[in-house]
Amino acid sequence: MSRPNERINTDGLFNDSSSNVGMDSVGEETPLLTVRSRDRKQHGQLSTFFGVIIPCTLSMFSIILFQRIGYVIGQVGFVVSCALLFVAYFVTGLTTLSVSAISTNGNVKGGGVYFMISRALGPEFGGSIGVIFYVANIVSSGLYLIGFSEAVIGAFGRHTGALTHGDGGIPTGDWYGFLYRSMALLFNLLICLVGAGMFAKTTFFILLGVIISLCSSFVSFFIHKKKYFSEIPAENTLFGNHTPHLLYTGFNWTTFKDNLWTEPTVDYQTGEVPTILIIFGVLFNGVTGIMAGANISGDLKDPAKSIPRGTLEASGFTFLIYLLLVFFASCTCTRPLLVNQYNFLQIINVVPVLTTIGVFLATLSASLSCLIGASRILQAVANDNLLGSFITRLGRGFGRNNEPVFAVLVSGLCVQAVIFVSKVNTLAPIVSMFFLLSYGVTNLACFVLKVSSAPNFRPTFPYYSKLTALIGMLSCFAIMIAVNALYAFVSVAIMIILFLVIVYRAPITPWGDVTQAVIYHQVRKYLLRLDPRQIHVKYWRPQILLLVSNPRSCYPLIDFVNDIKKSGLYILGNVIVDRFDGQAITRHNQEIDHWYNFVRCAEIKAFVDQIVAPSIRVGVQNLLMSSGLGGMRPNTVILGYFDQQEPQDLISQGVWHRAYNIFERRKKEQLHHEIMVNLPKLREKGEQSMRVADYVGVIKDSMLLGKNVCIARNFSSLNKNNIKEPAFIDVWPVNAKSIEHSGEGICDHTYLLILQLSCILNMVSFWESRTKIRLMSIAHGDESEVLEKNRLKCLLHELRIPGEVHIVHDTDGLSSEQPTFHSGNAAVIFTSLPRVPELENLYNNFMRQMSVLSDDLPPIMMVHGNSTVISLEL
Repeated sequence: MSRPNERINTDGLFNDSSSNVGMDSVGEETPLLTVRSRDRKQHGQLSTFFGVIIPCTLSMFSIILFQRIGYVIGQVGFVVSCALLFVAYFVTGLTTLSVSAISTNGNVKGGGVYFMISRALGPEFGGSIGVIFYVANIVSSGLYLIGFSEAVIGAFGRHTGALTHGDGGIPTGDWYGFLYRSMALLFNLLICLVGAGMFAKTTFFILLGVIISLCSSFVSFFIHKKKYFSEIPAENTLFGNHTPHLLYTGFNWTTFKDNLWTEPTVDYQTGEVPTILIIFGVLFNGVTGIMAGANISGDLKDPAKSIPRGTLEASGFTFLIYLLLVFFASCTCTRPLLVNQYNFLQIINVVPVLTTIGVFLATLSASLSCLIGASRILQAVANDNLLGSFITRLGRGFGRNNEPVFAVLVSGLCVQAVIFVSKVNTLAPIVSMFFLLSYGVTNLACFVLKVSSAPNFRPTFPYYSKLTALIGMLSCFAIMIAVNALYAFVSVAIMIILFLVIVYRAPITPWGDVTQAVIYHQVRKYLLRLDPRQIHVKYWRPQILLLVSNPRSCYPLIDFVNDIKKSGLYILGNVIVDRFDGQAITRHNQEIDHWYNFVRCAEIKAFVDQIVAPSIRVGVQNLLMSSGLGGMRPNTVILGYFDQQEPQDLISQGVWHRAYNIFERRKKEQLHHEIMVNLPKLREKGEQSMRVADYVGVIKDSMLLGKNVCIARNFSSLNKNNIKEPAFIDVWPVNAKSIEHSGEGICDHTYLLILQLSCILNMVSFWESRTKIRLMSIAHGDESEVLEKNRLKCLLHELRIPGEVHIVHDTDGLSSEQPTFHSGNAAVIFTSLPRVPELENLYNNFMRQMSVLSDDLPPIMMVHGNSTVISLEL
């Protein structure tokens, strides 16, 4: 005989094996070896030297090295300049350690820092930081092109060029500067469009030129010993007709002492005296190139090996060069020269054209690195479809190496918009702010991964810790606020807005979310400290196991129990009646996802526990014994009333008809549709999957295990929208004489549990605003009504429960029928459960007693208490 496949009623208990289950939305898993093989094929062919060391070095050797290092020294002096360098490299160094740790913990694909953060912190953080980092690279690329045009005009400009004389040279002016920047951008675009291979070859020759230029500058400090007076650049209008002495002295102790300490002066480009923090913002922009290699991670042959090694080597090399240059310039150049002539290295070079070439190449290559990195970030964001379908086509790649042609073109247009600005020092602090925010979140990602103690986070890069990541994160955020609190606030606000947009628009991703690992780690730690033997009755709270057949018919009851849990444990228990085989387990795995979708969409703070068992009673016994963990185990079992009524689909009363946040609307509508399709269908009228003996047996099993038991009936009629003030929560019956006191406290567990549950319900804001607790007591015979009323008021006062007392006279001896006469309009009724019989032949009589007690009434909860739930002691 086939196994019955029905479920219990409107407020039902359990599920069966025959309901239609929708397919899971998650696709089939791909074998791990296949994924790893595919990932290896997707990696590019750039080595550590060509793919990381060269781009990082050139990004750090940009305009700051050749045209702003004198500005920094002249404003704050040698000591502070070294201190700022140490701070800048300290922050970027800690960030490099975090990037190295994340990049060596698995396969790294294209997108650099965006890919790492999105896979570590989830799409919301990854997408928002990805966009910010993209903008930072775009603006930085434009900044380097502005420096390039300044260098071109400074070297070859008509009347002002250091390498031209008289009327010779190229035209100058803002629009000509824009033209020169645009021509350089076109050159960079062509290289990026050809691909990563051309980028590597081009940057290699550029690096050779930059090194030759640096060597010539360092040599010139030693062989150019005569004093030299430099002219004021044409764009410096601070002095009018007065011409100061911009003196190069060679290595001179007096010069070094004069340059030792801070002496801020007016910046001839902005017309203002910069603060140390503004100067740090300018300097920090020169060391932001640590991500240049990571940005093209998809083009690297072995990202996990190349990114840590290449970034650290490039950082160490550039730091040494910066330190030497600061020292040599402080010893040889007077402060007026450093502050008023940004091209001082070209002036003191014995072969000036080499410095000019170095400036051209450094600024051009730094802009090129930012442009190609930005295009890879945009391609990765577009491929992940985080910002909507309108940018998805930007992720399309062409050729054997998946070159992002569309992303390159869009990035080029964005840079073109940036280079309309002609002042480098105006853009530098903004770029620094975006980079600092990106670095801070990168450190946050590493810190969170480390503290989550996830076994699968085991980077092969060993030189990091949660302390380095934490200090790096705090340092980045502190510097942001110190440099410019307004810019910092705007940057964070932009990130939050992007975060919310991605929450709203992004599809569900299979990347995982580290917050779940962190929550798990913390919950496990505190669960171990939660000893059930030490929990005092003063801190009792309901920990509820609600036995549910089908959420379609039980939604009002599920929502009601969610109100009375009072920050306690809430578990939705469900039984699949079937043999324990592969088919049943497959169905369980599919259904449990639909249950959690329902919980999420209905905003129910509950766990779901589903059991496969050969019968309902066996399944419930398993739930009673195994639900919960440690000190968080159910102490109260709630189940629906056993009847033959045809269940109704009440799921439309769910929260999707309430007002909700616009960012959640799309997801809720999608979840609602999935729930309506995938949840089990309702049983037919007359179908029943258990006998009365099994139902009563479930109640007795719960009591045997010391659980409080509540039987819920008529909750299909509960519609919270129809409850209007004033309404009552009726408590039946409470007879003050029946509640005795002893040295151990109040001994009538059932009455006290009824009072406790009604009080908890009334503490919920919705019920508190619309209902009052009304204690109903029956006066028998000649018992004084006044005396009973005073006893109940004293009881309420002693238990600290707000409510009013109503006395009913039982003149006909029909006390069991009094609720029908006096509580027909109550919102909810709490009363005691009839005594459960020991003998099976009395079970039907027990069911009749419950029927008489609850027929034709509003939602009613019949309660049996098994433990003390209220304490009168402080």
